[in-house]
Amino acid sequence: MEPLPSFVRDVKRLLKRHADIAKLNTVVNLIAENTTASTKTLEQRHNMHVLKGPWKGHRECHVCNAGDWLLIWVVDHGVAYLERTGSHDELFR
Repeated sequence: MEPLPSFVRDVKRLLKRHADIAKLNTVVNLIAENTTASTKTLEQRHNMHVLKGPWKGHRECHVCNAGDWLLIWVVDHGVAYLERTGSHDELFR
């Protein structure tokens, strides 16, 4: 698991807004677990899917089932690189 500088910056922004980072940690832990069960949980509860276009090959999921909070990461050589977290508008503008 490797948080990239853009992800760290996004988390700092969320902390200033008093976001519940425990919810983000729950999703990050599921990604780090990397088991069939954790993947199934990400797909069913967090709407995990592969992105297209400029983000091709990256994965995205919703941190909270209610609301517009996303997490984007990519897996390369068995390492998950956490790229961005935030709203659709913040990530895809």
